[in-house]
Amino acid sequence: MNQHKSTFRLIATRPWLQLWRDERGVASAYALILVAVILILGAVVGLTNLRDHIVQEFGDLGVAIDSLDQSFGYQITVTPQMGPPQVVVSALYIDQDELGWSDPNGQAPAGLSFAPGFPGSQGEDGPIP
Repeated sequence: MNQHKSTFRLIATRPWLQLWRDERGVASAYALILVAVILILGAVVGLTNLRDHIVQEFGDLGVAIDSLDQSFGYQITVTPQMGPPQVVVSALYIDQDELGWSDPNGQAPAGLSFAPGFPGSQGEDGPIP
């Protein structure tokens, strides 16, 4: 029993040894910094991915709306019992694709891009040198 007390006194009298063995708060501060860095990196990557997918969906919606075909035609035939002969009324409208948007793989959908437009460059849609 006396041997343990003398060892404890020896540790208590040497402050550098006490600081070396003291781990209160040090691990949690490093752990908090590590967790915060991982969360921030994950948030940046996740929000960038979310932005890209939202832009892709808006582009797909634009291409879908552009490809709607509103062409129509009708013909009405009126055959009276008395009077002039048969009357035919008709109409036709052909909806032409004026914009011609497409959504090729590996490119920005419908030409949407959030890259800065530098003179002489195509932003993030340009070829990689």
